Amino acid sequence: MFRDFRKISPRIFWLVTLAALAVLMTVVAVPQWLSKQARLEVLRSHVAEIAQIAASVVDGDLHRQLLDPANYTPELYERVVAPLVRFHSADPSIFYVYTMMERGGKSYFIVDTAASNKLKTERKLRPSAYMEPFESIDVEPDPDYLQRIAAGETYVYPKFQRDVYGTFLSGHTPIYDSQGRYSGFVGVDFDIKYYLALESSFRAIFYGSIAGAVLIALLIGYIVARYHYHVQDRLDEQYRISIRDELTQLLNRRGALRFSREALATRASSYAVILVDIDDLKGINDLYGHASGDEFIMKVADTIRNSVREKDICARMGGDEFLIFATGCDLDAATEIARRILGKVYAHDENSSRSHFGVSIGICVAPGADTTFELLYRQADEALYKAKQAGRNRFVIFDPVVAA
Repeated sequence: MFRDFRKISPRIFWLVTLAALAVLMTVVAVPQWLSKQARLEVLRSHVAEIAQIAASVVDGDLHRQLLDPANYTPELYERVVAPLVRFHSADPSIFYVYTMMERGGKSYFIVDTAASNKLKTERKLRPSAYMEPFESIDVEPDPDYLQRIAAGETYVYPKFQRDVYGTFLSGHTPIYDSQGRYSGFVGVDFDIKYYLALESSFRAIFYGSIAGAVLIALLIGYIVARYHYHVQDRLDEQYRISIRDELTQLLNRRGALRFSREALATRASSYAVILVDIDDLKGINDLYGHASGDEFIMKVADTIRNSVREKDICARMGGDEFLIFATGCDLDAATEIARRILGKVYAHDENSSRSHFGVSIGICVAPGADTTFELLYRQADEALYKAKQAGRNRFVIFDPVVAA
């Protein structure tokens, strides 16, 4: 049972498995990638909303005063940062909350909640000092983002960016004073670990889907390879049947031609064709019946099978004619085969009335160079004809000198 289970075509198995895996991986990976992008967009929208809420709690007039270093006092700084500290303490998912201003195309920190000892957070934050310039490690994806914020846009990085504080998805939204004047902007940072924590459950689904795809691909490969094996086995079986004689199970004419021509392609030192023809098979059938004729045909077939070498090709070419195609067989070996066949076929059996059943044999031996099956067969057939004329139940060797 287990051996039958393993009957598959390995090449087909791997080809189909890899093809199925490629399709299934596409089916799994593309939606996963698209959903990952969608989840990132959802997170970006969330960051934008948090930035807008943070901007709404800032006193724009006080913040505008703090943009001028001449107005800086610790008390003013504390009044500006205090509402942001309360906002930041209420949402532990936020990493950094700060405000900035732009000057000469460069960003400078104004207030940072990490600088306040009133901030309630378990994170180890590095505070930014007042008017400390912002340094980014990654190249800004949108060089005009500061102009876009100043124009009133809430800007969120398209992906996580690295700076000297870590790797964050940052959102920035403008701050306005009571007269509607642009007064710097708020920044909120979400650490990449926050995103990875959100993605962990989806990664488990993704890896599970990949494992499922691999298992399904292997199953598809196995089913197709097993089906292919059985189809091919049935075809091979039908072909084996098509090249075998049904009565004797020797090769038939088609099989003899195929294997003889394959043997000729090996370019052996010599080849022999031995034709064995039952003497007066029609008379046997008429006198003793077709069952007796078939019995004698099978006896001749068994005799031939037991008189040749294992590598020799044996075939029943027609009703009463048999062929032996021997590779690397010289004249002495060919005549020895013929003698064995004659001796065994003509031996007396229990039914003395059938003891005269016999065969005639024609032999042709030729060197391996420049010979063909058709030539060998024709010459062996000429020798067989002479054996028939000489009185049957004998063998004759083809003589090219006499034939010429």
